[in-house]
Amino acid sequence: SNHTSKKKIALYSIGAIVAAELLALLWLYSTVNTYKDFWVQKANDSGEITYLALGDSAAQGIGATSPSRGYVGLIAKSLQAQTGKNVRVINLSKTGANMDDYLREQAPQINDINADIVTIEIGANDIVKFDPEKYRMEFRSVLSTLPTGTYVSNMPVFNSRQRSSSKNAELASVIIQEEMRAFQNLNFVDLEKQTKDNQNIFGFAPDFFHPNNLSYKNWADAFLIKIEDSKQFVRE
Repeated sequence: SNHTSKKKIALYSIGAIVAAELLALLWLYSTVNTYKDFWVQKANDSGEITYLALGDSAAQGIGATSPSRGYVGLIAKSLQAQTGKNVRVINLSKTGANMDDYLREQAPQINDINADIVTIEIGANDIVKFDPEKYRMEFRSVLSTLPTGTYVSNMPVFNSRQRSSSKNAELASVIIQEEMRAFQNLNFVDLEKQTKDNQNIFGFAPDFFHPNNLSYKNWADAFLIKIEDSKQFVRE
């Protein structure tokens, strides 16, 4: 009957949506290793400007259709356009990294790299088990490892998440801003404001957590606004 066929069509449609979402998720998880390899290879390129990226999966570009469409790739592209110089990107970030991972794995490598520009976004993976005091202490430790002039972001707005974690993200951003007052040599990047002002329901990767190409453009802009303000890179 007509009713049965309508029901079938509805079920097939739902099935197709679920299948598409599962495939998209599988794609997303498969990118973790390919994006990591991409950045490892990229570090071998030469350039007149060395850009050091630190952080977690967002710095890897997870959620973007290619690693260079994440915020790190977009910043590098913009710097190249602004200065007319080749930009070498050393991306030490790691998918899933929390602050402790950063301190153990990324921080010790910083001094060996003579970077002209450094960006970091870390702490999002510490929001899951959020402990404000621990967060404050660890973020302070993170800040103490950073070279002068590093661009440090607060937490983005995770507008796909349930209220509790976004409240924690807001609290984390407050802590970051407070802790940065003692580090006048670092540049504060207001990623929270940039992501809040440009919220978009189409701004997510298939896991509804990571940014996609659209959102990464906002992330890059948050850093670039600050980089342009600092007049660090002027076309000669």
